[in-house]
Amino acid sequence: MTTHPPPLDGSQSRTGSFIEAVANVIAGYIVAIIVQRLAYPLFGIDTTLATDGMIAAIFTTASLARSYVLRRFFQHLADADKQHDLQGSERLRQRLARRHL
Repeated sequence: MTTHPPPLDGSQSRTGSFIEAVANVIAGYIVAIIVQRLAYPLFGIDTTLATDGMIAAIFTTASLARSYVLRRFFQHLADADKQHDLQGSERLRQRLARRHL
């Protein structure tokens, strides 16, 4: 197995992101089943473990979709911000270059 050094900019590697995502999904699924098993009886809802598993899978899928969309949205904002900073830096460099001519 090849190991790669961590990125210098503090970002997470793709492998690290994948491992985090899988752990998050597994933990969320387990927590959802436990909460359902505890909460449903309080509301008079009688289910089986299999039914709770299916319900948890539906909500886990919805959560994954939501997380993905939000992550991509915020990445888009961050990329746009970086692009704006780069353009501003370039304009500043050009202004300074004109002053020194």
